[in-house]
Amino acid sequence: MVLAAGLGTRLRPLTDERPKPAVPVGNRPLVGYALEQVARSGGSVVAVNAHHLADVLEEAVTACAPPALRVSVLREETLLGTGGGIRNAAATLLAEDPELVVVLNADILFEPDLARAIATHRRLGAVATMVLRSDPDARRYGAVEIDDAGRVRRLLGVPETVEARLGAYMFTGVHVLSRAAFEDLPTEGCIVRASYRRWIDTGAVVAGHVDESPWRDLGTPAAYLAANVAAAEAQPDGCLVHPDARIGEGASLRQTVLGAGCRVAPGVHLERVVVWDGVTVTESLADAIVTPKTIVRLRDRALGA
Repeated sequence: MVLAAGLGTRLRPLTDERPKPAVPVGNRPLVGYALEQVARSGGSVVAVNAHHLADVLEEAVTACAPPALRVSVLREETLLGTGGGIRNAAATLLAEDPELVVVLNADILFEPDLARAIATHRRLGAVATMVLRSDPDARRYGAVEIDDAGRVRRLLGVPETVEARLGAYMFTGVHVLSRAAFEDLPTEGCIVRASYRRWIDTGAVVAGHVDESPWRDLGTPAAYLAANVAAAEAQPDGCLVHPDARIGEGASLRQTVLGAGCRVAPGVHLERVVVWDGVTVTESLADAIVTPKTIVRLRDRALGA
């Protein structure tokens, strides 16, 4: 399952135009990275939940889903939360009687080794497995703490005392769920605070699998711009320009991403700029995001914020 129903409030005003999973990163909808990862790992049936600007999200999913996937977009009239959203998709996810279900977030860039996470899940016979990442401030921000065997023993500081020596990590938003987990999901609300809390408190086996693959949250306009700048810098000439974009005479680009159908007027200089599909840019910009409806200027903001 790919969780994609959130409001993306921290990414406004971009998410006033597109839901967060549909914003372009490196000229691809962000949700496309999660769908591609599912296809690469051998998945075939995918549910994507939708709420905010659901029509736009469904269009993006249809456009970028790998052909090997059978994708169902499930619209939520009211937000059901992570637990409720997964439970609502049970009929789709469990229709072919799978042993387990992998859940990913559509709004982050993260490519964990799912095969290894699944191996941990099976080794411990877990009801659920949380894919974790290292963070020096994990205990400050809400740690998931595991013992040497990889079993989650403390979640968000509870219980206060545990006999085993524990390592503290942050949750990446990727889960491996057994079929049995679906019997204990809330109809709405957070899966961590409802189901995981109950599983741990009642002694059920919850695994924690640490994966140190790069993890990037695109929660703010500055972080979103930084991800696109990184995609541009990965190109031979330091820019990512869609073949349908047109650049006027004397214009120059640096660390910039241009979407399909973009036009850059003659003499314009763009540096660390993302331009969405179909937009014409007529002024020089630096550290900015240009959409059909607005220009978000980040000159005075830290890109990693």
